[in-house]
Amino acid sequence: MIAGGIDVGGTKIEASLFDGNWHAVETRRIETPANYAELVAAVQDQVAWLEAQQAGLPLGIGIPGRHDSQSGLAFTANLPASQKPLRADILEAIGRDARFGNDCDLFAYSEATLGAGRKFNTVFGLILGTGIGGGFCVGQKLFQGANGTVGEVGHLPFPASLNLPQRACGCGRTGCFETLGSGPGMVALGQHINGHTASPAEIAAEDGEAFKAWLSLIAALVASLQCTLDPDCIVLGGGLSNIVGVAERLSAAAQPVMLKGTSAPIILKAKFGDSSGTRGAALLAVQA
Repeated sequence: MIAGGIDVGGTKIEASLFDGNWHAVETRRIETPANYAELVAAVQDQVAWLEAQQAGLPLGIGIPGRHDSQSGLAFTANLPASQKPLRADILEAIGRDARFGNDCDLFAYSEATLGAGRKFNTVFGLILGTGIGGGFCVGQKLFQGANGTVGEVGHLPFPASLNLPQRACGCGRTGCFETLGSGPGMVALGQHINGHTASPAEIAAEDGEAFKAWLSLIAALVASLQCTLDPDCIVLGGGLSNIVGVAERLSAAAQPVMLKGTSAPIILKAKFGDSSGTRGAALLAVQA
């Protein structure tokens, strides 16, 4: 079986073609456009590229944010697609069927079934990238609630005890974990603490107060996950998961803030890196 998966992210749109052993045979990345019409056209272009490899292949597409099943509208903080019928417009543009899922859900699904979390019963896939989001799997099956918001953890409020600045979030609220814990958020956190602009890689390499504040922030998010979903394992994805040693550093930062008498979930880096979402999208398409 050959399948195609597309992961629509805040900075890139990645398409991959998978063989029957779930190895990526071909992969193509393009930048995510800044306006809606170009976004739909970019997804269409990636579908055309996959179709050129093999026509009619099972196709899955992962999209950030939430899709309202009644209105058909998308709600996204990091794509120019909020209040737009994104799925319907993509289907019209590509002229064929496709399966859709939340990008973070599909990342978690990929890692829980084939990746770093495959040996654990409960797995939370936590993406730390342009935004923050996740997906939750139980017994290698996606767990989704009434509104599909189980993994929208980037929009939980961070604790006031961290004494960090309250910033407006793309979701419309203020003080969300995403505002300081995402890639752009870490840049803002570094600016607040150090007084100058630096990239996430530079902040991590410096290993100073700003990076330690970021670790404390994400450790607080891990503690929130323990108090709600209590996963056996958290698998890290997104661009910030590529920081050297971040899983180990985060494990150490999380343990002191866990509930007394409990252990922190095991924190691992994704087996398939920031390409895991495409594999999850393709898995979804094959299941269908």
